Amino acid sequence: MSAAITPSATSVRHASRLSADPAVRAVAVSGLIVVGIIHALEIQGQLSGAAWLTAGFVLLAVSAPLAGIWLLIRPAMPSWAFGGLVCLSAALGYIITRSIPVPGDQGDFGNWLEPLGVAALITEWIVVSLVGLTLASERRVARQLPDRNGTPEEAGC
Repeated sequence: MSAAITPSATSVRHASRLSADPAVRAVAVSGLIVVGIIHALEIQGQLSGAAWLTAGFVLLAVSAPLAGIWLLIRPAMPSWAFGGLVCLSAALGYIITRSIPVPGDQGDFGNWLEPLGVAALITEWIVVSLVGLTLASERRVARQLPDRNGTPEEAGC
């Protein structure tokens, strides 16, 4: 087999470690902590609004840093996926509350440039992007690793 068809052990090992790369993890963990801090800062302003929205802010203020700590301690696919889901749900919440008037929070309708909201949204999309890259890298590596017969697995649908 030619070297172009069969990946070298070094390239497979390198690609499989994207999830454990210290720089990638540091950015993701920092982003998750920032998302938690921003939502914690916004809780006070949500207390007079809908209880469900206040609960959502509290949940994000707690779950985002916990996801970051989990990712720091155990950089495996479940911790990456959890961090991505936390940030994706927060970003979708921002988009929904700005796109349509929601019960208990009609004042944010159209308020796309709220400074902490924009900062959180940018940070959330950075984390979501890193999670996507990491998961895609792991999937690619899994397809390149030899199966039980010693040949690389084929990409299946």
